[in-house]
Amino acid sequence: MPTTSVEIPEVLKKRIEEKVENGEYTSNSDFIRYAVRRILDSEETLSPRAIAELNKRMDYDEEELVDIEEA
Repeated sequence: MPTTSVEIPEVLKKRIEEKVENGEYTSNSDFIRYAVRRILDSEETLSPRAIAELNKRMDYDEEELVDIEEA
């Protein structure tokens, strides 16, 4: 499977790791794949305004970003 590296704020990385540690997802990648599928599926039913609001909420300063890497 192809891989992609993404940068996310530390706070989101910690929240993802908590879900993995709690057994909700098998890995960080598993969580990210699930989240991406949910977004892509929801775009088919969301209005352009709702999509713009979601995109606005996902904007972070570059200083807040960290790279997710799985060992």
